[in-house]
Amino acid sequence: MTNRSLFRLGAWSAIVGGVLMALDVIPHLFVDDTDHPETLGGLAHEVWHVPGIVGIILVLLGLIAIYLRQADKTGGVGLTGFVLLVIGVTLGAAYSTVFHGLFVPAIEGVQVGLFEELLDSTTGAQNVRGIVVQALGLGIGAILFGIATIRGKVLPAIGGWLFIAAALFAAANQFFDAAQLISRALFALAFIWLGSAVLSISQVEES
Repeated sequence: MTNRSLFRLGAWSAIVGGVLMALDVIPHLFVDDTDHPETLGGLAHEVWHVPGIVGIILVLLGLIAIYLRQADKTGGVGLTGFVLLVIGVTLGAAYSTVFHGLFVPAIEGVQVGLFEELLDSTTGAQNVRGIVVQALGLGIGAILFGIATIRGKVLPAIGGWLFIAAALFAAANQFFDAAQLISRALFALAFIWLGSAVLSISQVEES
């Protein structure tokens, strides 16, 4: 498989993954992770999160293509942002899968309201998510990668600005609940936008 074919594959991974991430946001506008399966049409929480999980896997592959497409222009800032962003997205997906898809429904089945009581106390897992996932990965990592993309001028600058905006909304998650969903939507749009740009460049090179 040629480098151009790999770039096309990575670009499509970013685009499809971004779409799945965006689709995963929509249901969260109407339901909560603490809802019982009966209120979700009998759909188990593990199944409920499948589109988002698949989307995360695909955007990770897409992120590699996006980075490599502009690596020679983004330098150390781009590499640092890329590594931190990969860590943040990976750990964020693992946390959401285990915590929201498995832990929350199980603990609500034991005692209704217990989940809210646990959230009132700070736990090690919350600290890890806040510091490693949000602050370093989805925060600093996304901002650095966004800055590198803007400065690199290989891919559309708007993609970099979307990463920065997504990081800022992720940081605002502690202040209003909607920030997390807005952040997810912006991340999804960034992957779709930059994936489309990588695909477009690959098609031009082949013509």
